[in-house]
Amino acid sequence: MSTFIYNIDHAVSVWFYALRSDGGVSIFEYITALGSTKAVLILAILLTLYLYRRHGQKLASVFVWGIVVNEAIVFTLKHLVNRPRQLLAVVLETDPSFPSGHAAAAIFFYGFLVFYATKYITNRMWRGVVRVISILFVILIPVSRLYLGEHYLTDILASIIIASTVLYTTVKWWEKASKATHF
Repeated sequence: MSTFIYNIDHAVSVWFYALRSDGGVSIFEYITALGSTKAVLILAILLTLYLYRRHGQKLASVFVWGIVVNEAIVFTLKHLVNRPRQLLAVVLETDPSFPSGHAAAAIFFYGFLVFYATKYITNRMWRGVVRVISILFVILIPVSRLYLGEHYLTDILASIIIASTVLYTTVKWWEKASKATHF
């Protein structure tokens, strides 16, 4: 890793560490839990069942494909890069740091909810509620990983690139598949 990138990662980590408080840690631990594998898996299963019932197997499968591809890329990169966690973490996790699984899962899952709400929720109030809450999670879960010291900035940036790319591909595939199923 270049000295320039290391210096940026270190400076951002120290900045978040300086901001840390007991109350902030409590809040961000709750927020980060909403991007955990367990939370996203439960929510993804529920959304998959809903999508299957509402749109059929084909479109539900597109969403599942996106979740699986996103997680597979993150898992593979974690073990190829094998970057150690930083020492300023609130909880020292044992898996490699790069990229952030929480951030990638949150960006994909909650980003998909933004797309879905925009396209399919007809009630303006509910569409707005789902979109605002989902956008907040897309932003706050990656920030929580920085605040809690679980990741470096470059871990988060890589997760943003990965999840956004997989989300974009999934949405394009969804749109193509939905035209083929004649909604």
